[in-house]
Amino acid sequence: MNSIFKKIRLRSLLFALAILYLSISLITAQFELMTKRQEYETVAEQRQRIEIEVQETRSLLEEGEDAVYIERIARERLGYANPGEKIYVDVQSE
Repeated sequence: MNSIFKKIRLRSLLFALAILYLSISLITAQFELMTKRQEYETVAEQRQRIEIEVQETRSLLEEGEDAVYIERIARERLGYANPGEKIYVDVQSE
């Protein structure tokens, strides 16, 4: 009779240990899943920002090839003018 109780105790202990191990494994997996989701969201945001930067760069490159754009930049930033053209600078506004 005593050996039956020992077997039951041993089985109960093994069952409790198995449940404990599975619970800890599940909690650890949930934590890792949460961490990976946060990493994924961060990477997705970075990817979206980079895609926007790429689109802006492409549009700048396409604009840069346009002669009108080049002329506008030369006039505004560099102060260039066409031959025979006079440029007036308003010194009072500065």
